[in-house]
Amino acid sequence: MPFQEFRRRLAHLFHRDESAIDLNEEMRLHVDLRARKLQQQGTPASDALGAARRQFGNPAMVQDSSSSLWGWTAWERLAQDFRLGLRMLRKTPGFSAVAVLTLALGLGMNTAVFSVVNAVMLRGLPYPEPRQLLSLWEEQIRVGAQGFSSSGASLGGAGTPPRTTVSMANIGDYRAQTAFSGLAAFDSIQLNLTGNAQPERLAGEAVTASFFSVLGVHPQLGREFLPEEEGPDGRPAVIITHDFWQQRLGGDTDVLARALVLDGRPYPIVGVLAPDFASPVQLANPNRLQFYVPLALSKEIAESRGDHDVNVICRLRPGMTVENARAQLGVLNANLARQYPNTNSNIKAAVAPLGDDLVRNVTDSLVALLGASGLIVLITCVNVANLLLVRSIGRRHETSVRLALGASRFRVIRQFLAESMIVSAAGCAAGILLGLAMIRAIVALAPRNIPRIQSVSMDWTVFAMAAAVAVLTGLVFGLAPAWQASDAKPAESLKSTGRAVGGPSQVRWRTALTVAEVALSMILLVGAGLLLKSFVTLMGVDLGFQPDRVLAMNINLPELRYGAGEARLRFFQQLEERVSALPGVDAVGFANRMPLRGGWSTGIRLDATGDATYTPEAQAVNPGYFPTIGIPLLRGRLLTAEDRRGAPYVAVVNQAFARQYMNNQDPVGHPLQIGTTRPWMTIVGMVNDIRRGGKEEPIKPQLYVPAAQNEYPVRLADFAVRTGGNPRQLLKSIQQQVWSLDKDQPVTTVRTLEEIVTASAAQRRFQTTLLLIFAGVAVMLAVIGIYGVLSYAVSQRTSEIGLRMALGAEPRRILALVLRQAGVLIAVGVVLGTAGTFALTRYLTSLLFGVQPGDLATYLAAAALLATVSTVAALVPARRGAKIDPIVALRYE
Repeated sequence: MPFQEFRRRLAHLFHRDESAIDLNEEMRLHVDLRARKLQQQGTPASDALGAARRQFGNPAMVQDSSSSLWGWTAWERLAQDFRLGLRMLRKTPGFSAVAVLTLALGLGMNTAVFSVVNAVMLRGLPYPEPRQLLSLWEEQIRVGAQGFSSSGASLGGAGTPPRTTVSMANIGDYRAQTAFSGLAAFDSIQLNLTGNAQPERLAGEAVTASFFSVLGVHPQLGREFLPEEEGPDGRPAVIITHDFWQQRLGGDTDVLARALVLDGRPYPIVGVLAPDFASPVQLANPNRLQFYVPLALSKEIAESRGDHDVNVICRLRPGMTVENARAQLGVLNANLARQYPNTNSNIKAAVAPLGDDLVRNVTDSLVALLGASGLIVLITCVNVANLLLVRSIGRRHETSVRLALGASRFRVIRQFLAESMIVSAAGCAAGILLGLAMIRAIVALAPRNIPRIQSVSMDWTVFAMAAAVAVLTGLVFGLAPAWQASDAKPAESLKSTGRAVGGPSQVRWRTALTVAEVALSMILLVGAGLLLKSFVTLMGVDLGFQPDRVLAMNINLPELRYGAGEARLRFFQQLEERVSALPGVDAVGFANRMPLRGGWSTGIRLDATGDATYTPEAQAVNPGYFPTIGIPLLRGRLLTAEDRRGAPYVAVVNQAFARQYMNNQDPVGHPLQIGTTRPWMTIVGMVNDIRRGGKEEPIKPQLYVPAAQNEYPVRLADFAVRTGGNPRQLLKSIQQQVWSLDKDQPVTTVRTLEEIVTASAAQRRFQTTLLLIFAGVAVMLAVIGIYGVLSYAVSQRTSEIGLRMALGAEPRRILALVLRQAGVLIAVGVVLGTAGTFALTRYLTSLLFGVQPGDLATYLAAAALLATVSTVAALVPARRGAKIDPIVALRYE
């Protein structure tokens, strides 16, 4: 469009009245000139003006033609449609409020869930070029390899038994691959901060010197770690977080000249991180990290390819892809297996995009919730479409008048779509406000280990999604009512002065929409029922021990002061003696790992002459561990105070150990050896199976060795107390006993075992609760839809019902007639919903525990519940139809 024409159209838009006056004046001038000319040609003056007007033509048509040339007529008419739509909606505030609130409910839920999905799964990681970052881990090809030891699941790897952390000795080989521009290892640690009024336990990470450069970030102040600062002989150094600098050190500008005393050792501060920095582990960790120190594994572990202890991230070289990295690692895995058959023949390295790996354990849950919220949006849209269809039928007389006066069918459709878009826009705005409130509720309900759950917010992506859904809703679900309204026959509609009656097509549309509501609700109800049954099944799982009235805590002694195993053991034995004397204490236990607080596996042999090796989970415990945790003895004896250094080496195993490793033979008296160099020991007892990793984890073989005889597999750190009352009431007394032994030793991670058990099911509780809420809303909307359909059907059949009753029909037959109609709608909806559920619930398999996706009882219960509440909803209009007065009803005829 030329600029001059654009200026003219724009001027006409803002000066329409002035343009109309000028045009009228110009047309009057033309008419006057023509009249004068006609007079000059001999036409009488009384007839000249009329003849001139007839020759000039219709002024209104000239006005329209001129407006089309001067302005944006199509846009102006569209604006007129929207203004008219607003006026019509104001005339029916009840309809408008119900439609907007219904849409707000669906869009609000969808917006809130999408905000969570966007923050957790879609939003890029807060590092430069995040798609180039990979997570690297190692996997066991077969479980039970000789010489294998692991600290547990790797970054993003919880829930996959073959997956493990990485051997430090293998990292050099991985780093040499041409697909990677950099590779870094790190491990979560906790160190004691002393030198202040009260000792504290700080969470941090031990990292290699390349850690920050691989992530692509740099300290705000100071520098990164140097290569000579890592390793067992490296110099101490610490980089602190911005929060620690501001809150603990008061934002001291001379912070790089200070040092922190961690585990009794001074660490010079060499850097301060930016305020928004978070390590990959921090993204899924509710506890804020405070510091980073150089990774300093012992020389033995650093050179052992059988010890898998660190997490690894790497960055792709420009031009390389994940597939390139996997291909190179495949070749390397084969080479390492040939070079180191004892340790690497059972191990292979694997990689995945870091962002995908971090959320791998919550992806299925969030996708299921997003799908459920999408079904809610569909149900709300179907409800609104039903409302719009009823409204269009009620306005058939108005529509017929407009069509009779010359309005095109397209213009009528556009008018109704304009009203639908207004409702959608208002519902979108209200839905965003509701979504903001729901986001806060979801974040409060969500488990803390969901990556970046605390960063959930509405950004432009969420707003764009909400706007797109609103527009699509307005167009798609407003089109059917608009099309039906434009199909009015003026000649027929204008004959009737009675109530507006919809034709067969309108009835079919409303029936189809209601059936769709019931079917969609059935899908959600079955999904929620399966998750609820799964959760109830999970809660009924026996852990094998008694978590009630047990307080667990972490007492991690600093390596500098308690480097020897004897010193650590002596501390815990003295603490056990003091705490046991406290009133209300029934038993005291300590170990390297309590149940539900992590685990450690180790390789063992059961036959000195054979090559068969096994990998049970191993725990170093004191004799009071079993009564404290509540693990019953099944055979033999438990550990005693006599099982100490100098006495014969002994061990206790669980039932799974005997079942999987010894073909259910009696294990008592059988020898075993940890590794190949440690002393042989004798199994003296068998205890009950327990689920160390929580109710969802399978029962694994367990090996318990006396802490007084072994430091293996890790140093003692966990302490627990069983009490006769509320265990938290003893916390202060236990803390005092710890400080009486070491005034610089903090007590951290204090929680009851019951709290830990509850937290272990937090994710299932979260997804089950949300899906139950969604299913409840869906059922409520379906009930509203059925009620609306039957209410309208009764109102439309008032004359017919009155005639039936006048001819002798009993009220109960009328009641049965209406309920039969409802029954057909409900039955068809349940059948279609069941078919759809069979097709969709297979995607819930990974979220279920002890329940099959095709669980018949759940389907029957969902169908019965939906049929019951729908029938109750149908009773109200049915009873109203049965009470119709024939005299009143027949007045319409």
